Amino acid sequence: MRDSDRRMAQGKILTVVRSVRRRWRTRIFLRGLTWIAAITGAVLLVSALSLEQMRFSAPSVIWLRILTWGTLVATTYWFILRHLFRRVHDEQVGLYLEEHEPSLEHSVVTALEAPNEAFSPALGDHLVQNALTRARKIKGGRRVEQGALYRLTGIITGIAVLGLSLVLLGPSHLRLGLAALLLPTRAAAAVNPYEVNIQPGDTTIARGSDQLVTATLRGFESSDVSIFTRKGPDQTFQRITMLLAESGDFEALLLGVDDPTEYFVEAAGVRSETFSIDVADLPYVDQLDLTYYFPRYTGLEPRTREDGGDIAALPGTLVEVRIHPTMVTSGGQFLIDGETAQDLSLEEDGTFLARLTV
Repeated sequence: MRDSDRRMAQGKILTVVRSVRRRWRTRIFLRGLTWIAAITGAVLLVSALSLEQMRFSAPSVIWLRILTWGTLVATTYWFILRHLFRRVHDEQVGLYLEEHEPSLEHSVVTALEAPNEAFSPALGDHLVQNALTRARKIKGGRRVEQGALYRLTGIITGIAVLGLSLVLLGPSHLRLGLAALLLPTRAAAAVNPYEVNIQPGDTTIARGSDQLVTATLRGFESSDVSIFTRKGPDQTFQRITMLLAESGDFEALLLGVDDPTEYFVEAAGVRSETFSIDVADLPYVDQLDLTYYFPRYTGLEPRTREDGGDIAALPGTLVEVRIHPTMVTSGGQFLIDGETAQDLSLEEDGTFLARLTV
């Protein structure tokens, strides 16, 4: 046999070996993928359902993301990478092939070793041709792991169908949990479908004044909504039940806030951010005096109502509003229905004066 024919025959043997190696690697990959899908899928499913119990709190989202993605990385390395990156020699593949095809009778391994053995050229050529003849009868090793490949493909398909069915037919919070875990680039707090919006949030008010806190529930309902307040980091939070308003929001009035106060709202296990109320010695209305100057046709004398509130008078009545602030201040504005009507005029006694006609 010429050298070119000898090299060609040896190349055909190596082609068979490479084909079998690919099938072996494919089986390793599919088997690993099956374990990865089963283990990681189970961890992902349990984690997604657990997020509902934990109300999608940011710490729970972070830790369950670490668990889910860590499981994926660990199983991928253990079941696939450490096997596929292992170097497998041609002789090992030949033995693997002969284990699955006993009819080869060690001919492939012998043909692979022939170039390195002190065989005569004629004997070496005979061994290679014998191996090729036997390899043709087994269709180049195409039957190796064929059943396993079909079986593993079916298992993976079944796992995929089961997972898709759970996603489509399962509860909505399962899909929300899966999205929160599988999209790690989103902030942990941003994936929470449940939220308690607070007004006014962080604010500064006059010392001793009252503060109305309003809570709006997003994504869930609850009849038990509470606000927790404390006046310092060394104190414990005090719980106050919030009342349902006509708007559907929940309200609580904090009376006479004299010190800086931290507060948050919690409902059905969902907790808002912690906000702060700072207090400052700001001027506010201590007393409001109303003087009514009635129209001439009424014949009524002017009347002053000290510490008044709502204005009720005949049309055409001039009302003088005298405002006593809690502390000296340089100016202020008079508002009607939330809109500025006029600037207040400062009197010599420190009070402010405004006039309007009913």
